[in-house]
Amino acid sequence: MKRIFFYNSFSNIMLELVVWMIYLKEQGWSLAEVAMLEGIFTISQVIFEFPSGVISDKLGHKKTLLLGEIFCILYLLTYFFPHIHIIVYLGFIMFALGLAFISGTDISLLYESISEEEKNSYLKYSGYFNAIAAFSVAIGNILGGWIAQISWNLLFILAILFRTTALIIGFKIKEPDIKKQVDTLSLKSIITELFNFIKHQKNYICLIAGLGFSTAAVDLSYQYGPLIMQKFSFDTGMISTVFGSLSLLGAVAGLLTYKLTQKVSENILLIILLLFGLTLLLSLFIHNMLIVLFSLITVNVIFEMWNIIFENKIQEVAYADIRATVISTGNVFISGLLALGSGLISLVGEKISLVWIIGSIGSIFLIIALISTLFYISKQK
Repeated sequence: MKRIFFYNSFSNIMLELVVWMIYLKEQGWSLAEVAMLEGIFTISQVIFEFPSGVISDKLGHKKTLLLGEIFCILYLLTYFFPHIHIIVYLGFIMFALGLAFISGTDISLLYESISEEEKNSYLKYSGYFNAIAAFSVAIGNILGGWIAQISWNLLFILAILFRTTALIIGFKIKEPDIKKQVDTLSLKSIITELFNFIKHQKNYICLIAGLGFSTAAVDLSYQYGPLIMQKFSFDTGMISTVFGSLSLLGAVAGLLTYKLTQKVSENILLIILLLFGLTLLLSLFIHNMLIVLFSLITVNVIFEMWNIIFENKIQEVAYADIRATVISTGNVFISGLLALGSGLISLVGEKISLVWIIGSIGSIFLIIALISTLFYISKQK
């Protein structure tokens, strides 16, 4: 398990994460072109997520994880050709494929590394896992903006080195020796079992809807947050510092989640967090710099808490032999919502304030997430 945590720390140091939009804007890309690129990325995620989950369950989680890192390295190389748009488009498609291989596979490895006696404590281990990821993202965010002010090429070279280190560590991960039924299943059988799972696990639909809409709402604020801050005259160094601090606070929030659920029920905490997130996104309409900054930071911090709770609930209902497939199916839905959001921004981003667009889409998505979560709680009762 320690190697999984160690791998997770290097895989999430993404120096380009906060500043890539700023980089492309400096290279002559318009907001519409950037939003279109983001749309291509999320549509690619929609296409790749489900098959990547099936491949992960069939091929093995460790091998799939390594494939994901290789595609992420190839994606980083395309930043050296910003004026050849087709290469950048292909790079983001490879990035979508790489992340699709990694997402769901990493937490499946984590879950299977926990002994049967400690399965009930998955929320605690998930908190550690997400906290490490958030801390690594914080390091990447803080360093990324300041390195960019020195040299963009240096930033991408270092980003490749971090990914390569994650790949090397990934080779040393010991996959749990679990002989799963899926080893003997055909692709058709896996899909049939997935449909049976969805049919019999009614709560899964409500959970995925709640997680999907709430994740999309916050992810859009995170993705376009740097451009919003740039409009308020923040430089890349300050933007990366703010988003790095955001991730550090998210790491702390992830660690606190398990302790809070020992005092307050998961369902009540989930509703409180979603309501608070909705209030923060609605406050974006005030369009005051300090309020916008506070709202962007806080909503991304508390997201780490409700994300862990949703993830824990999904792990509890997922079948062991199609675990990565189940998680990837949920990620398909999330990616589709992000593609929809980016498409809307691409259409009206040059006509309407970006802050208002993020506030509108995010608020609507969080309201739907709240309704879905309430349905889930009512079904439990």
